[in-house]
Amino acid sequence: MKTEKKFRKAFTLAEIVITIIVLGIVVAVTMKITETKISRVNRYNYYAAYTVLSDLAAELSYESEDGTIPTSNLCATFEERLNLSSEDVLVNDTERTPSCSIGHSINASTDFTTIVPNLVARNGIRFYNLSSIPSAISQLNGATGNDLTGYTIYVDLDGQRGKGELWNDVFPFYLTISGRVIPAYPTTGSTLAGGNSKDSMLFSVRYDEFLTEGNIDKREEHWLVKSTTFKEAACKSGYVKSVVYCSGYTIDTNCSQDTSDCILVPIRPIKYLWK
Repeated sequence: MKTEKKFRKAFTLAEIVITIIVLGIVVAVTMKITETKISRVNRYNYYAAYTVLSDLAAELSYESEDGTIPTSNLCATFEERLNLSSEDVLVNDTERTPSCSIGHSINASTDFTTIVPNLVARNGIRFYNLSSIPSAISQLNGATGNDLTGYTIYVDLDGQRGKGELWNDVFPFYLTISGRVIPAYPTTGSTLAGGNSKDSMLFSVRYDEFLTEGNIDKREEHWLVKSTTFKEAACKSGYVKSVVYCSGYTIDTNCSQDTSDCILVPIRPIKYLWK
């Protein structure tokens, strides 16, 4: 009596290899899409942070008697004017309440996911170091008066969703006593981020030339540079006059003439919503 052999159906080695390759491609494409989404969100949030700081600086300068930023209680002043989240934040797996009474000691290796922010906006952007006191900013050496002294504010663009790393999703901004908002950039290594990177934010410089032809006064609009870094735009336009910050750039002659008026123009990125 013969015994029938039963064979189990199974995948061949070739089928397994093909499946692994396809899965690898799907994962790689998904990761790329996710990275692109995060990059777009952070670019828009960088623009949002710059705009919020600029608007607040302009408002505070206008309200002060001498046209400067307050040299005390900056965090409390921001707290009154920002659209803040009312929720606690997760820090080291513990719910913590953002507070202006928290001081920060920040360096290049600081893990921002482990420290409590001063303020958190409703869009999730976190602000650090608002409770500090104004001091001279080394990267602005060469500037004079109130353009040299101010606050260094650290902004986490994506809150607890991101890595909380400096120059990755956390960026410093200088808020000078004169009311200027200046995005910082790395001073060591070859990293391009913040004020010297087009990936963070784009700026253009427009200048209006005032002429007189006969008895008629005319104004002609020109573009000095378009879609460049903050550093190039700010230094060529004269918005920043620090020989350290502006290394490699000088003010353009069109912006140094009495008959010209150069204006720094931020470019709004396309908003990319989380889903």
